Amino acid sequence: DVLGRIAIAEKWLHQHANDEALLLTLGRLCRQQQLWGKARSFMEASLAVRPTRSAHVELAQLLDELQESALATRHYRAAALL
Repeated sequence: DVLGRIAIAEKWLHQHANDEALLLTLGRLCRQQQLWGKARSFMEASLAVRPTRSAHVELAQLLDELQESALATRHYRAAALL
């Protein structure tokens, strides 16, 4: 039950608001459920806390799906530089 896992993880955010791994995990779960806006917000929040290669790649893949190629390319490049 992915929606149930999202709800639980969102509750954890209240105690761990700056946990980049939790934010990225929420982004992945939301992407799996095709909650594009929430997925993007969580991935961007993860990158704001601590830029990681995996977060840049995940966000780039999401942006590709959303047909935002130019922005996706920027995130692929950022991932390559880390």
